[in-house]
Amino acid sequence: MKKNILISVILSLAVLVSCFSMLVYAAKENDIVNTSIEYFDDGSYMVITITEEAVNSRATTKIASKTSSYKDSDGTVLWTYKITGTFSYTGTSSTCTAVSDSYTISSDYWHMDSHSTSRSGNTAYGTVTMKCKFLNITTKTVTHDMQLSCSATGVLS
Repeated sequence: MKKNILISVILSLAVLVSCFSMLVYAAKENDIVNTSIEYFDDGSYMVITITEEAVNSRATTKIASKTSSYKDSDGTVLWTYKITGTFSYTGTSSTCTAVSDSYTISSDYWHMDSHSTSRSGNTAYGTVTMKCKFLNITTKTVTHDMQLSCSATGVLS
């Protein structure tokens, strides 16, 4: 009798651990879809990353973001611009249903001049213009255009 109870407890614990493992897996972090780097003549560069939020694998909606981190030649992040799009897809078509943007500035010399978003069809668009100022004189201007698309089958680019 005690042996049967022990086996039942062990099996119950195994099932509990298995269920907990599935919950942890289901609550995983966002997935990085793609990363690219764009280099500039002065040695600065931009790291561009597309990230997909974790959603139900059966869902026909995706929420994704495209983040551009502008870095100096030493690799220090000066500013970051991000667009986030919500997409619905059916297997035969897709639509961008919402878009938003945000930015962070990590340098005292850089300032946001303007930013805007729009959407059309299956694509989210974002544009930002950042200016580097020293003694209130603009020494550099960077305008960056981004687009984030979702295919009819849910592939982000």
